[in-house]
Amino acid sequence: MSSSEDEAREAESLARAAGLTKAWAKHRAAVLEAIAAARKFRDGFVRPADPAAEPMPSYRVPGTQEGAR
Repeated sequence: MSSSEDEAREAESLARAAGLTKAWAKHRAAVLEAIAAARKFRDGFVRPADPAAEPMPSYRVPGTQEGAR
């Protein structure tokens, strides 16, 4: 099996896993473009060493503090 066949099968599996079976059948080029974009963005983020780490700080409504009533 060639690598292009492997890539096509992987892309189809990703589309099905994402619930895009109809889109895969009718708009394959758009789905492939979306997969390529997602891969590009995925590679742009550095995975933190701590799996519990959040990518950004939690937000708090301005003017509210615990214990201040």
